[in-house]
Amino acid sequence: MIPYCPHTLFLFFSFSFSLLKFRTFSSGHRTHPMTLKYPSKMPATIFLDSGGVINDNSLRAPQWLRYLGEFLPTTVLGGTAQVWSAANIEVVKPFFSRWHEYMTQAIELAAQVQAEAIAAGQDRGTVERGLDKATNVYWIFERVQLLIWIKEMCRVAGPHHPELESKILPSLTDDDLHQVAKSAQVYAIERVKAAYPGAIDTLRNLKASQGYKIYTSSGDSYEDLVAIMKGLDVIECFDDMYGSDRVNCLKASRLYYDRIFERVGLRVVRRDASGRVMEDPEEGEGGRDEVVVLDDSIKALQWAREAGARTILITDKELDLSLEAYSHIDYKLKALTELPALLESWRTRLEIEGARS
Repeated sequence: MIPYCPHTLFLFFSFSFSLLKFRTFSSGHRTHPMTLKYPSKMPATIFLDSGGVINDNSLRAPQWLRYLGEFLPTTVLGGTAQVWSAANIEVVKPFFSRWHEYMTQAIELAAQVQAEAIAAGQDRGTVERGLDKATNVYWIFERVQLLIWIKEMCRVAGPHHPELESKILPSLTDDDLHQVAKSAQVYAIERVKAAYPGAIDTLRNLKASQGYKIYTSSGDSYEDLVAIMKGLDVIECFDDMYGSDRVNCLKASRLYYDRIFERVGLRVVRRDASGRVMEDPEEGEGGRDEVVVLDDSIKALQWAREAGARTILITDKELDLSLEAYSHIDYKLKALTELPALLESWRTRLEIEGARS
């Protein structure tokens, strides 16, 4: 971020910058005018990713190992906790390195399944909204990646679990394996507790004390998000949960955010390539909505920005936001706990501007 225009710099530092606990005034400076970063009015709606924003993925991983190790031996696959935990350690890195490949495969398969369903006489609107799991791209994606994961797990575990390849796997169908993998996922999700320090209190403060409308904008499913937030005892902080299944669109393009904003009933401001809000003379009283999206994914924030959102990257890495690669990121915070100070700085700035006008 670069300094605001000279005649307001002193006032803004006095009223606002002291509230900011994050350091974006060094490596985080932007080269365009600072006014482009600030909302045209206070946002009322906040969208949060789950992993990397509310939950610490580095804390999730060891817990997942533990719970998968607990659960898989109780299934038809048998084996021991040690065998399955070791298998997951070996499988997880190459598995996630192919994540976009699974997404592409699922998108192509979903397009085919949806076309066939419409040709067979199913209601086009029902199919396009993904109301049937059989034609919803998220559920197709989940099945694709869970089957790949559980089969890789069995391949690695096989030499340490003799009956797996000789007796157990030959008797199981893909549907059986998918059910085992899905059940293991649900078992772990319901038990993992990995919230960042202060994240839960921040959510409660934003909702109860400040009255923001809060939604998830995650690549997970609605049912998984509900389980996660119930586990953290913050389900009451959310006005609704949005994952890919709710909008029949993977978190892989601007379309994902466009659909979520539409479902919530928002008419988000339009921003040009520089970040400036484009005025619409035909807008009625109140104008369009300012919304905030927090994510740990630089790519996801590019899509959110294209959809008009104020974008906040959550990361503890030092980034130079003046670089073109980060031009779609409005702010960088180290943690969700720093969001209230940023929101307060916006409010103070808008009050200063209002007093001048």
